[in-house]
Amino acid sequence: MSSIRFLRTFIAVAEEGSFAAAADRVALTSAAVGQQMRALEDEMRRTLFERNHRQTSLSRDGTLLLPRARRLVADYEAMLEDPDRDLRMEGEITVGGIISAMGLLANCLVQLKAIHPKVSVTLTSARSDELAPLLLAGELDAAVVVKSPRQEFKGLSCSRLYDEPLILLASAQAHAKTPDITELLATQPYIRYDRNTATGSKADRVLHRLRVKPQEILELNSILGIAALVRQQVGVSLVPLLQNVHWNKDPALKVLPLPGPQEFRSISIVEQGRKRHLTGEINRLLRVAVDLRGPP
Repeated sequence: MSSIRFLRTFIAVAEEGSFAAAADRVALTSAAVGQQMRALEDEMRRTLFERNHRQTSLSRDGTLLLPRARRLVADYEAMLEDPDRDLRMEGEITVGGIISAMGLLANCLVQLKAIHPKVSVTLTSARSDELAPLLLAGELDAAVVVKSPRQEFKGLSCSRLYDEPLILLASAQAHAKTPDITELLATQPYIRYDRNTATGSKADRVLHRLRVKPQEILELNSILGIAALVRQQVGVSLVPLLQNVHWNKDPALKVLPLPGPQEFRSISIVEQGRKRHLTGEINRLLRVAVDLRGPP
């Protein structure tokens, strides 16, 4: 089934962001990955990737194909499994997650429990830098984390779930008075997201690129806490647009896309190998939930 193999490789390239990273994941050379993707584009009769020297991103057609490819591969793998496997799925599993992803993760774990009532789930929340050592020590079976080059998960399976673009979050009242993004950042009190995180560093890069020196009033490690302060008209902030919130529908808030090159926070799931039948099911439910929700 060459098409299924090509779709697996396509999913790996989409999630890892490059042919080289995908090659490690699917145990191929970068050249073989490129050859498969060209063959897939020929078969689909459309361009699936936007290629440049630094990275490979999905084209519009590639983005539309991704959720369908995931479903096809999942259905094919389910056909190969023991048909009674799901009925026998049971055991205990401990899952961690960053606080801002807890809503999405908790909903998926509720679904897991409904489908597999003999599975016992313990859920814990913490920062990514706190979850990483717990995973490496085997105290967690899986975790949803912010993917960062600062963290290594040797011996563990790490795959990207989705990306959250950095945006300017302002109160509706502040935006009504000052609609310009650069002016908002320069004139409104600025609530900084933790500068010690990779996301905080990306926010600083945006400020440097826009040549803005904000009027910083405080620094927080909680994105949801920052959103609450913005809602109360305390100030503005550069934060990721979270996958499981609805700021665009909040009349008190204004979500403003940033001009120029986009900065993203990448959310990944890291799995231990010993309970892969359970963590793999959580991975699948998370991907289905993200595909149904669409981009944040």
